[in-house]
Amino acid sequence: MNLISAVRDFSMFNKCVRNNQNCTGVRFHVFDNREENKPIPVCYNSFLEQYDYSNDSWFVFCHEDFELREKLSELVNNFDKRFLHGVVGGCRKGLCGFGMQVIYGNMIEVNRDGSGVAWYPGRFVSRPLVVEAFDCCCLIVHSSLVKKHNLRFDENLYFDFYVEDFCAMAKVKYRILSYVHPVKCCHHSGSKATERFYRHLPYLEKKYPKNCFVGTLTYFGTPTWQKRLQDKMMRLLHLRN
Repeated sequence: MNLISAVRDFSMFNKCVRNNQNCTGVRFHVFDNREENKPIPVCYNSFLEQYDYSNDSWFVFCHEDFELREKLSELVNNFDKRFLHGVVGGCRKGLCGFGMQVIYGNMIEVNRDGSGVAWYPGRFVSRPLVVEAFDCCCLIVHSSLVKKHNLRFDENLYFDFYVEDFCAMAKVKYRILSYVHPVKCCHHSGSKATERFYRHLPYLEKKYPKNCFVGTLTYFGTPTWQKRLQDKMMRLLHLRN
């Protein structure tokens, strides 16, 4: 199993990932991003381009502040290699997929400095559940699926939406589903969407002219009334705080 991270805060990475007893037996691929601060999709694609695909393996792409609280090796035993897997994601609930955004996943969110009260951004799941797109904090995919479809991250999405887009692209082009699993984990982020996040939306509208998706923060792709309303609400909520 291979775990891939672009790291700027090695203290946080060592605490949450490298020295995490739930990540034992994992091969780490760490991109030191302290000086260049390369776009994360560039780092991830560099790994995918150089990997020897004669060796079957699970790829775990995760943030430096993502902490697993159960054994990674045991988690993936029952994962289906034909699909994408994550810990928190968004989907629509309502008639024929035209409902409002709902987030699912058992991940806990905490402030990066440990202050404040921990919260659950998603609704509890007891079994794997299909969602439209994961949050960027964690994506798990098998090497055989990457090899079969030559899957890559979009390098135009520097620091936001790159995992959401990966899920959308896989579904549109290859009918690959994304499953959220009931995983005990914690994201030491507490971060909110910035103006940079929303600048990617016009690009994604052009990329998916016939599709609309929902992630953990907003809709993206083809404009719909739900997406436009969600965008306005999220901008007001996050940019004021």
